[in-house]
Amino acid sequence: MNKLLTISIAAYNVEKTIKKCLDSFLPCRHLKDIEILVINDGSHDQTKNIVEIYENYFPESIYLINKENGGHGSTLNKSLKLATGTFYKAVDGDDWVDAAELDKLCDWLEKTNADLVVDDYQEVFPDGSKLISLGNNYEIGKVYQFDELFREKKNQGNLFVMSNSTIRTQRLRDVGMNIQEHCFYADTELYFYIGLAAKTVMFVDSCTYYYRKGYDGQSVSAEGVYKHIEDLIKIESNLFLLFSRISPNVESSVRRKYLFSIIDSRYTMLFNCYTMIIQKSNKDRLFDEFLRNTKEKYPDMINHMHLSQINRYISMNPTKRVPQIRLFRKTFIFKVFQAIKHTIKPVIEI
Repeated sequence: MNKLLTISIAAYNVEKTIKKCLDSFLPCRHLKDIEILVINDGSHDQTKNIVEIYENYFPESIYLINKENGGHGSTLNKSLKLATGTFYKAVDGDDWVDAAELDKLCDWLEKTNADLVVDDYQEVFPDGSKLISLGNNYEIGKVYQFDELFREKKNQGNLFVMSNSTIRTQRLRDVGMNIQEHCFYADTELYFYIGLAAKTVMFVDSCTYYYRKGYDGQSVSAEGVYKHIEDLIKIESNLFLLFSRISPNVESSVRRKYLFSIIDSRYTMLFNCYTMIIQKSNKDRLFDEFLRNTKEKYPDMINHMHLSQINRYISMNPTKRVPQIRLFRKTFIFKVFQAIKHTIKPVIEI
């Protein structure tokens, strides 16, 4: 029996959080219409045993899928292959949902013909939370053509992220979504495929997803970024390759620009990681090799990157300049420059 919505839950050693994640779905009145695929990615803690209990109690809604460890991307690939839901949404095993808001989202899904439904989400930190609403400039419930959303925008941004996106399952299959495995930060490739797949988009007034951030040990923490910087580089390199392969077949220049903006923003992110987050030099050579390889293979793409002046300066000689800028950012002079910049920026914008 096909469901309205497939929820893909990536579960790797999440014994401390998976109960909160699964419990958050249970009050949902649409639970019978939802297929929750918990992809156990080779966990070696109690994740499997915990999920089995939920599967036994809710056999029509919660399904445990055990597989060998392959990383976040492998859980998305596996769930997309198995999904029976008309729509598809990904959730991490250490995050959760608001059941009432999920019901509201499902109400919209039942009556829309849009490919992609976008709602709000909450970023949850140890000391509070922050509402992220990316649809403020759009009419709630209106179905937009993809190009209509971005044609007039000079700086598009990445509107469609894992936390706010619910997309028709078939559209992801149509574009051949196959996300890199054995790699952290694979959700970036999911953003890319969502941007490639969606022909029509609707913004709705629900706030379903609660995204845990700022906790020790997360891949997005400073420690995690240093530990897994190789994967950030690997993901960005694969996005360069994906874009170079598919862009000739993407008829819409607006869509090409949007997809490129994902690569562009992650390119800048790598510069910031190396000069603002990572304070050790033993992985600098990886960044240097990445910059040289992309300049050699994709010169046209590199020429269109929106780098700041300081990052352009770094790109000319990263071996020497990454350590320089890393040290400069710690100085009193840099802090003064930053303070002046933040002071005059609102005046300039007005």
